[in-house]
Amino acid sequence: MMSHRLPFENRWTNGTHAWEWNCALDRLGAANVRAIFADHELHHPNRLSVTMNIPAGFVRDWLAFHDRRAARQQLLWRAIVIALALVAATAAVLDVLIV
Repeated sequence: MMSHRLPFENRWTNGTHAWEWNCALDRLGAANVRAIFADHELHHPNRLSVTMNIPAGFVRDWLAFHDRRAARQQLLWRAIVIALALVAATAAVLDVLIV
């Protein structure tokens, strides 16, 4: 069986369990996992597992990873938009000065 590496730091388990938990959470999606985790923290904070025997700490780390990735993507998009706006403004100024 092929060993997979998680894209975030995992201190809850190793190898196959971690990859299965990651895939299960990916299938649910970040919005659903966030809602399930919020319900867990509100109603059952003393239980160790959130869903499908996945520990709360693993879910917390998984959500933090996805939040960091979304923030990086948003920063990249903002940088691209600013760069394109700068190019458009430069072209407009040069058009006015040359004509």
